[in-house]
Amino acid sequence: MSGKKVVHNFYKQLFFNYHKVFFGSLIFKGQKLGAFKSFLKIKQGLKLKEVFDPYVVFLVSMMKVTPDIVFLSVKLGGASYGVPMPITQKKRIVFSVKWVLRLLKDKHQRTVSSIVDLLISNIYLQGISIDKKRSIYKLGSQNRHLLKFFK
Repeated sequence: MSGKKVVHNFYKQLFFNYHKVFFGSLIFKGQKLGAFKSFLKIKQGLKLKEVFDPYVVFLVSMMKVTPDIVFLSVKLGGASYGVPMPITQKKRIVFSVKWVLRLLKDKHQRTVSSIVDLLISNIYLQGISIDKKRSIYKLGSQNRHLLKFFK
């Protein structure tokens, strides 16, 4: 088996995982048809705004938002601190999709055009989801000293 085939299969599987979690998150109150239509509209919007394949745009965008750490809570002296811990690949995918959809929900802009704009801004390392990732890493670097409590 050649190296290119292995890499291709890895990214194909990775895209399938992102797609499955993202599509599952779009399903509201059991309306699969509405979620499917929304995903097709998102794909069309990506195709119109970018010259690349919409699936590649979606995958690259989600990979740039994907976190490497998550915070576990530890109590010290009556205060609760977040300790940065590495997470598995499946949880990374779930957290990145949650961030993107939660940020859209907080802005009350859960429309197809706002999702397309957010995905495209992620590619160029701009936007609120990238700011969220940066703030997580900043907090993680500040709380590194608390890792000794989990060894």
